[in-house]
Amino acid sequence: MEQKQSAEIVKLNMEGGICPYPLIEAIKKAEKISEDLMTGKKILEIITDCLPATENIPTEFHKRGFASEIEKIESVKWRIIIKALCHDNRQK
Repeated sequence: MEQKQSAEIVKLNMEGGICPYPLIEAIKKAEKISEDLMTGKKILEIITDCLPATENIPTEFHKRGFASEIEKIESVKWRIIIKALCHDNRQK
């Protein structure tokens, strides 16, 4: 059985950032690691306390061909994971 290598997690803490700042910074960070993000070598983890960012960031990254996960980690704090789409889960 082939052992899958785990991706490196690149963290971006956007606590205190008001929209659209978390989205803008997430895009900038993703552009810096774009090749590794697209190939699945890296995953972008964004921490935010801005509720609109939990919709804006995943929506924008879905348009760019990425998958996302959102996890509420405190009453007003979320973890947004941006990663490459699996080959068999590509959007049409």
